[in-house]
Amino acid sequence: MSSTKQILSLHISAKNDYENIVETLDSQLQKIDKTLRKRIISCAIELLQNNTIHNKGNGIDISIIENDVCIKLNTARKLDEKSANFINNKIQDINNISADNLKELFKKNLSAENLTQGTGNGLILCRLKSDTAIETKFSDDTFEINLTFNK
Repeated sequence: MSSTKQILSLHISAKNDYENIVETLDSQLQKIDKTLRKRIISCAIELLQNNTIHNKGNGIDISIIENDVCIKLNTARKLDEKSANFINNKIQDINNISADNLKELFKKNLSAENLTQGTGNGLILCRLKSDTAIETKFSDDTFEINLTFNK
């Protein structure tokens, strides 16, 4: 039977000072292998930035849970149904693209003619850094994004 423990639980309000977020994440995840820790922190920051840019005025909850085989990064934010469906559709599109094609799309999105807000590169990066498809859930005006990282 696998044991599960919560490593981190943060509520980051829209008014938070984001200056210490990386340090907080890093200090709470010290027991995790450095390479894996960096992948998790990178994805947490991407999801936080995504929320800050596209969901102004609403905070985000971030939790990290560990069991014997993996670490899960879970985020939850208040979101209206239309926005949740839009993000969910983007995520499902990303999940359906191979890793090699995602890398090419990421590069293409960085090109000068494609530098616009909403390229999806943050979500693409999260998919490439996590070990499984991005999971989503929407209920009661709360949209969740969950990433799994194998140990």
